[in-house]
Amino acid sequence: MDTQNAFHRLSQLLSVGTFLLIGGFCTLCQSAFAEIPVSTAQDGQFLPWVVDDGEGGVIVMWEDYRTGKDWDVYAQRVDSSGTTRWEENGVAICKVGRNQRRLRVIRHGQHAIVVWNDRRARSNWDIYAQAVNLEGDVLWQTDGIPVCVNGADQSTQAILSDGEGGAICVWEDERRSSEFQDLYLQRINAKGEMMWEPNGIPVFPSESLQSDPILLADETGGFYIVWWDVIGYDAWHIMAYRLSLDAEALWDAPRLISPAEGMQGEPRVIADGEGGFIVLWQIYENFINDQLYAQRVAPDGRKLWEDAGVPICTAQGIQKHASVVNDGEGGFIVVWRDERDVYSDLYMQRIRADGTLVWQKDGIPLCTAGGHQDRPFIVRTAKNRFSVVWLDFREDFGEESSDAIYRQQIDLEGKPLWERNGVAISTSQGKHYPPFVVTVEQGKWVVVWSNTQQDNGDIYLEQF
Repeated sequence: MDTQNAFHRLSQLLSVGTFLLIGGFCTLCQSAFAEIPVSTAQDGQFLPWVVDDGEGGVIVMWEDYRTGKDWDVYAQRVDSSGTTRWEENGVAICKVGRNQRRLRVIRHGQHAIVVWNDRRARSNWDIYAQAVNLEGDVLWQTDGIPVCVNGADQSTQAILSDGEGGAICVWEDERRSSEFQDLYLQRINAKGEMMWEPNGIPVFPSESLQSDPILLADETGGFYIVWWDVIGYDAWHIMAYRLSLDAEALWDAPRLISPAEGMQGEPRVIADGEGGFIVLWQIYENFINDQLYAQRVAPDGRKLWEDAGVPICTAQGIQKHASVVNDGEGGFIVVWRDERDVYSDLYMQRIRADGTLVWQKDGIPLCTAGGHQDRPFIVRTAKNRFSVVWLDFREDFGEESSDAIYRQQIDLEGKPLWERNGVAISTSQGKHYPPFVVTVEQGKWVVVWSNTQQDNGDIYLEQF
């Protein structure tokens, strides 16, 4: 691994009492870290979702196929020393018959809450939830509580802490139409009790297809819902709505965030630090020359930047799979997969709170190594420090065989602080799946991923 080589070089320098900064990069930051197995149970563990445990460690939950016939939900806690705290290969959160998929997790105080899609009813997908404390004890009824068990399909759920030990959950719901699903909501208290109508309440019924919901706290006790809204073949929009914790509408109607015409999708949302939020989305131009735009929205629903949004990248080729983070000064930094060259690279841009671009037009490169780079994940790890982790195919110029996970750290000026094109986290054999990154303490962060180096899939973790 590149990190091991970096450690070896650092040891040689320390032996002669010399610290050397090469080309402005902080080689000292590249000390070696070991892959920690979170779960290596037989068959397959995939798609981890991670939250910090409030004590310098993390709680990891994932989809588990160890039975060889059904997908279940398992979890593990890894403390700040890298030690797994619960049962070997994880605690069963739900292992009822048939499938449980697509987890979403939040933590509040001494417990975490997870929601998932559940097929135990055979005929349709429902929404279930469970809570687990820091000791690994499940807190609600065995195999979870039903959030929505309406006879139609429910899917693509999102979750947000309600700040009182419970959670808000939103999902796509087909009870009115299998072609034009609506979004429904439910609030769960800390005891696992539903606080609103059984099977949830509609967000805002319409004749459009509502999908891919995102939840965000409004910093005053309410929350925002942002979603992808589809009306016909060529009218795809980004919409937003604001509600109180009592499900009272705080706007008279949802706001259209993206332009009224055209096809926009794949929204990313962050808080702006002043009670509003910033949305980034992808504009589809025949799916061969896509672009990235962004908009800032005030707590009263007003657009604060130009009406059509600020162009983040309009370069040739496709820009997609963006990841965004608050820059700590009211703006944000975005990293994305960029196909302006033969192989996809990673580019990035910083936008101030007033919507002006900080770096050069269409972004600056983060990684342009040979082969493809994809699925970046950016987090703020300290003041003026941001860490990016991604899937990297630089060894084979392909999409399937020799892949790895790489990392880079940048500052507010976009300057890479480690060696050009990043440092390897994992170059293990087998297929790597997209990483999940979470900060745990000031300056410390954790990367979790699934890899097929031993069997169909295991969960691994590294701490930095």
